[in-house]
Amino acid sequence: MNGLRQEMNAARDKLFKYSILSILILAIPAIVFSLIQIIKYGFDINYVLFCSMFILISAIFLLRNKLSIILKSHIVGSLFLISGFIGNLFFGFSGGHFLCLIGIAIITVLYGKKLGIIYSIIALLGYIFIEYIILNNLFVREIDFNAFNANFISWIYALFTIFITAIILISSINYINKAFISLVKKLDKNNIELNILNSSYKDVFVKVEESERKYKAIFQTLNEGVILTDQEGNIIDCNKATEDILGASKSDLLSVNLHSKNFSFIYPNLSPVPDEECPGVKTLEKGVSISGFEVGLQQEDQIKWISLSSEPLKIEGYGVFLTLHDLTQKKKMEQEQVVFNRYFEAFLEHITDYVIFKDINGKIVFCSQSLAQLTGYSSWKNLIGKNYSDILPEESALQYESEDKIILSTGKRLEGKVNMFLGNDSEIRYEQTNKVPLLDEDMNVVGIISISRDITDLKREKDLIEEQEEKFNLILNSTAEGIYGLDLNGNCTFVNQSCIEMLGYSKGEELLGQNMHNLIHHSNANGEPISQYDCNINHTLQHGEEMSSDKEVFWKKDGTSLPVEYFSYLQINEGKIVGAVVTFLDITERKERSKQIINSTKKLQKLNSDKDKFIRILAHDLKNPFNSIIGFSEYIIDNLEEIDKNTIKEFTSIINESSENAYQLLEEILLWLKVQSGKLSVEKKEVELRQIVLNVIEGLKTNAQTKDIKLSCSIPESVYIESDINMLKTILRNLINNSIKFTDEKGEIEVKMEEKEDKINIIVSDNGVGMSKEEASRIFTNDSYQTKEGTNGEKGTGLGLTIIKDLVQSHDETIWAESEIGKGSDFIFTMPKAEHKN
Repeated sequence: MNGLRQEMNAARDKLFKYSILSILILAIPAIVFSLIQIIKYGFDINYVLFCSMFILISAIFLLRNKLSIILKSHIVGSLFLISGFIGNLFFGFSGGHFLCLIGIAIITVLYGKKLGIIYSIIALLGYIFIEYIILNNLFVREIDFNAFNANFISWIYALFTIFITAIILISSINYINKAFISLVKKLDKNNIELNILNSSYKDVFVKVEESERKYKAIFQTLNEGVILTDQEGNIIDCNKATEDILGASKSDLLSVNLHSKNFSFIYPNLSPVPDEECPGVKTLEKGVSISGFEVGLQQEDQIKWISLSSEPLKIEGYGVFLTLHDLTQKKKMEQEQVVFNRYFEAFLEHITDYVIFKDINGKIVFCSQSLAQLTGYSSWKNLIGKNYSDILPEESALQYESEDKIILSTGKRLEGKVNMFLGNDSEIRYEQTNKVPLLDEDMNVVGIISISRDITDLKREKDLIEEQEEKFNLILNSTAEGIYGLDLNGNCTFVNQSCIEMLGYSKGEELLGQNMHNLIHHSNANGEPISQYDCNINHTLQHGEEMSSDKEVFWKKDGTSLPVEYFSYLQINEGKIVGAVVTFLDITERKERSKQIINSTKKLQKLNSDKDKFIRILAHDLKNPFNSIIGFSEYIIDNLEEIDKNTIKEFTSIINESSENAYQLLEEILLWLKVQSGKLSVEKKEVELRQIVLNVIEGLKTNAQTKDIKLSCSIPESVYIESDINMLKTILRNLINNSIKFTDEKGEIEVKMEEKEDKINIIVSDNGVGMSKEEASRIFTNDSYQTKEGTNGEKGTGLGLTIIKDLVQSHDETIWAESEIGKGSDFIFTMPKAEHKN
């Protein structure tokens, strides 16, 4: 609509401009005529008025932009009427009527029929008045109209006036017509747009309702309290934050009138706030806005500080819009900031380190009093705004500024930088500096914090300690013992070179800081874990007792164990245990020598046992057969004439049997001695087992037949083993003989086998008297030397089973017995399986 109104005004303005120009054009001939008359006949008031009116119209045209549209429209209408009146009054030609009609038409088109009627009445009255003064000779026209009309120029002028008037009328109406057509089109377009806007309005209305709901939700969730009042000061709405801040329910607050309710507010100086000074009341009464009015509200044991703002609502039915902001936490933070500032100033006043806070331009913002004293100032506040070059020697200032430039460009910290500087007494001293960049929210460097500490004394002590450590390390690394230190947590604090080398490491850094129990002392040699509680070295740390051991191992870097003898000693500083020192020796060679000694001892013990066994055999078993031989042979010799042949046969049979037993015993002793001396070598060959067993059984049939015992072999053909043939036969012969000895008459002895992966279990099984499981488990042990009589009183040497065990073990195989009393025994030994190749 504003656009249409502007276009309408623009059309009116153009019409005004063209109308004024038209009047000026129409007036030009009259002005020229008036000037001629004045020149010809001298001064005449009528012609002077014409000229003055022309000048006035010209001035109006020039000042048109400073006049309002309505004023300009009235001027146009009035000028046309006046022009018509003058033309009719002086000249009496009909063009004046046309000019009046044009003025009425223009004003009617621009501002409606009401003004058109008014201007028509004015024109009618004007013409009546002119006619009256003419008829009553109150005004006499000096122009002879017959002569005027007879003049061709007068006709031209009249036609010109009519023509111009017609053009003005036609142009004005045409222009206004076009303007109105354009406006109608735009109105149609705007009508469509209004329909669209109307539809949009409905959507907007829905959205407004939704926004209202959201507003109410936001209104209730605001952190700031909000209060609305009516024009009388009655609270008509408030949010949840208001209830929390004022400590009152919404129902209580909605019954409050700001004029009558006093919340007992106090100023920050704790004096009461008068009711008339409260922002809500003041805004209601005076209509002024108040912002950030700070008051306190006493609640229980604390004061809640609130910032009040009030704004007059220039909406009918509403009074004041109040906002409440809880400042309690802010006040607390401000108080904390004050305390912090006091602490910070105390920190700057008393810290001995040189502390500097600098901005991005290198100017000091804060610094410590110690820096002021170093640079010759009485107070650190005197250094604020200065830079390095203002307070330090040129060389030092350039050095510090170059450090700052790197930090400002990279944003990286500077840590542990050691610089030299001159003290107050011109003594060369040392400081260690740390510099940290200050960053803003966008991580841009906005300043630097520099903290420097005088480390001159510390450096001297460090140099002294390093010198002492060098001497200590020289001593430490010159010893052959491994040495390492522990702190109270068992972590390594130092190591010597021998320790590093013995444990298989290349450098001490691999051990420093490591928990040595977990690294090198976690398990015994057999892999059994050693707990921290059971560790002797940790016992030293925990209980203050020095410990030692030569039964444990340390574990090397490559995972192998190292037999050691170690000693753990306490480290005590100022009466307190601060750690331990462990020294150790590699006792691998000592362990080997100890093993050799133990093995030699065992061999000597066995030889001694064998010697005792041998002497016992000689003293008892070998003596008995010879006693029988000597006794019966002497009896025969002494009584040869008196005894008969049967007695001689009986005694010689006894002598023969004793001789055979003695011979067998001597054979077994010789074989046993060969085995014990190691002179009996094992020559393994691939042999077919069944044939060897049958061969041995064939040689023992006579012995078995004396007790009517059945010997059998269930070993299948083509079973091959790797064994020494003679030793295998000796093993089988002794085992079968032993079974014959302890099997009753008509018993059975079977030689069989079991196949176990790459081994063959050879079993000599009998159904003899058997033995207990305990006897069976001890029968092939070193301390098992016993001899028992057989089921028919057969004697034995006790060497048979010992020889069997040694022969089996010489093949790196095993032998054992399984037996049950009264059910017989199984003697089992293993031999390696062989594939038949030939």
